[in-house]
Amino acid sequence: MILTALACILTVGEHATHDLTVTGPQGWTFDARLVEPAGNRSGLTVLLIGGGFCNDLDWTVPGSIDVNGMATPLTLDGTTHRDAPMIAQALADKGHAVMHYSTIAHEDPKRDLWPLEITPLALTDLLLLQRAATQAIQADPLTHDDRIVLLGHSMGAQRACAQAADDPAIIALILMGPAQMTRTGPDDPGRNLNRAEAHKQLAQLDADDNGSVTNDEIPTSMDFDQDGTLRTWEVSAALARKARRDMKPVKGTDKHGIPFGVDAIKSRPVPTLVLYGNLDEAQGHHAPILQDLVTDGSLNTVEVRVLLGIGHQMGPEQDGRVGPISKVALEQIVEWLQARQPKPQP
Repeated sequence: MILTALACILTVGEHATHDLTVTGPQGWTFDARLVEPAGNRSGLTVLLIGGGFCNDLDWTVPGSIDVNGMATPLTLDGTTHRDAPMIAQALADKGHAVMHYSTIAHEDPKRDLWPLEITPLALTDLLLLQRAATQAIQADPLTHDDRIVLLGHSMGAQRACAQAADDPAIIALILMGPAQMTRTGPDDPGRNLNRAEAHKQLAQLDADDNGSVTNDEIPTSMDFDQDGTLRTWEVSAALARKARRDMKPVKGTDKHGIPFGVDAIKSRPVPTLVLYGNLDEAQGHHAPILQDLVTDGSLNTVEVRVLLGIGHQMGPEQDGRVGPISKVALEQIVEWLQARQPKPQP
């Protein structure tokens, strides 16, 4: 791992940003940014770990992409938004240092084709890259004495759990829409085994055939978020809960070679905040199972929260288009982290 300082500028709120590079898998070079909070520091550095197989430095979601000469909108209002700086700003305002990084290498011959195409890294290589970013935090004179918190999104959240399992430097986890957290049935390779059956059951429960299952149409205890509408993820969770009753304990990884989140957390429990949006049909089905494990004492360091009106990207969502990370989600993250700060000595 090689850490190189490139520049230092001031951001809104007078937090200083230090642009860096980190050497990761294959010896490739990746951009990183360390945000130094103005004023008193908390002694925490939060490492942001993006989701999926690829993210740029700022976790940018383009307003639209050009596919075969046609503009396809990706965001709700058609404008580009960048979630990593918003998260960093909210945390730095409370005195926390923040590092975020790109998973697009300088040496990638397809670098200029993002977001439509890049050279994909294996998820195990992305895990190595986030470990290199952690080492950069530990090597930097500004943050080398800090305690480290990992904040991950989706598959990045799963990788955060995997790293925390064997890295004593990690003192807490914040997981947004985390993927592959629980097994949804026997022989689960790391996906929702129950999605097709859940769609079928939803259609059967839709007595008035209006395209949604609401109010009296909802079976008892299935409306996990208690919003009066039954969604696919809630039915998927009910099916997974049933399948798990007779499951034998299983060890091992998912199809990508990464441990399921629950297994990683159990091997080295640390305070963990798990946030799902109730519009998250990609990963929301894990929330009820995780809550079951919290309730029975299996995950006594974990807190699960489901936020209304928020999708998998932790912002508003409609027809596959997304908005920026929600202010409510940011508030939940900041407040949870503040509650775990050491109280000043009298």
